[in-house]
Order: sequence, then structure tokens, then C-alpha cells
Amino acid sequence: MNQQNVINILIAAVVLIWVISRQLRARPLKEQRPYTLMMVLGVVGLVQIVQLAGRVQITGAAYGALVAGLVSGAIFGWLRGRYVHLWRVDGVLTRQGNWLTIVLWVVGIAIHLGLDQAGEVLSPNNGATNSLGTVGIMLYLAVALAAQRFATLARAKNLDWHAPARQS
Repeated sequence: MNQQNVINILIAAVVLIWVISRQLRARPLKEQRPYTLMMVLGVVGLVQIVQLAGRVQITGAAYGALVAGLVSGAIFGWLRGRYVHLWRVDGVLTRQGNWLTIVLWVVGIAIHLGLDQAGEVLSPNNGATNSLGTVGIMLYLAVALAAQRFATLARAKNLDWHAPARQS
């Protein structure tokens, strides 16, 4: 693993810890322009992938593994969005993750990184892809968070606007 991959993993780990810590606290959820963070992470991820593609030849197997990892991110994000606690306080949409949120994040990231490794093994220039999935981890986070937000906002449409705060 080269220095750039280590840096990407460390940055992604910090972002992921920050995201999970925020998801485990009861917080208002933006319903207007809710995808800003995901767009920023997505752009960063795409830029990193383009930069990698300019340095090394990336095989179809590596791209296929990346796409499979992104699809798994969307699936796990959707599941998190379906199971996060969701309520309104004085009309403000509020959400809070739980133990399942953490489990789904860990399993989703593990699958993504496993698919990344499979893409490297299946590539004829084994190792030369520089772990495309590792470089694309920000794109994975963007897709996973966007899917989670989409599922959460879809559920929010069915909530009572004037419901009192939930009792824990």
C-alpha cells in the first residue's frame, strides 16, 4: 500500500468517524438543499479517481469492482435511512442513528474494501491499479450518504408535522 492510499484511508476514516458520531446524536435534518456534503465528497472522490487514472492504467475489473462497491454503498445507505429513528419536533425533522447504523456502516465499508481487493486480484496488472476503491472512498461515502438521505427524506413525508418530541 502506497503513501497516497494510506492518506486516503486516514482521511476517509476521519470523515467516517465524524459522520457516524453525528448520526448517533439526535440532530435536525436539512430538508432544503440536503445533499451539499454528498456533492462535495463526490467531487473530491471523482477528482481522486481521475488523477489516479492519469498515473496508472486501470482495468475493467477494477472499475467493475468500484461500481459494485458503489452499488453496495447505495444499498447500505438506503438501509440506514430506512432504520434511523426519525421524528419531528415542532415541525423540524429530527433523526438519530442507533447500533444498527454503526453495524451497517462497518459492513458496508468492509464490503467496499473487499470488492476493491477483488478488483486488484482480478486485474492483469495486479497491484498497478493502486486500490481504485481506496482512492474512491470519498465517492463511496458520497453515494452511501446520498442514498441514506434519500431514504430518510422519503420516510419523512409520512411523518406528522406537529408531533411532539419522541420519548426515549
